Amino acid sequence: HVIPVDKLDYAEAQDDYVSLRSEGKSYLKQQTLSDLEASLDPRHFVRIHWSCLLNLDRLARIDTEGGEPKAAVLHDGTRMPLSRSGYGRLKGLL
Repeated sequence: HVIPVDKLDYAEAQDDYVSLRSEGKSYLKQQTLSDLEASLDPRHFVRIHWSCLLNLDRLARIDTEGGEPKAAVLHDGTRMPLSRSGYGRLKGLL
């Protein structure tokens, strides 16, 4: 399958594969998340966790707990883990 970049919601690491999420469907591709990240526009895609790459256009809000960022919430309600360094990268782009 070919997924247009603007249709990609997020990507998650799955060992030596990456799970691509687009329009409610998941696709598994033999590629590392780092390789995928290097091929995408860093103004639109940000690594928010060691295992997650997010399309900024899909971000609805950031949930916090005790003042600490805990999750990125997408417009469809999907919750993705958010590391401290990922939050820093995300905050720098917003």
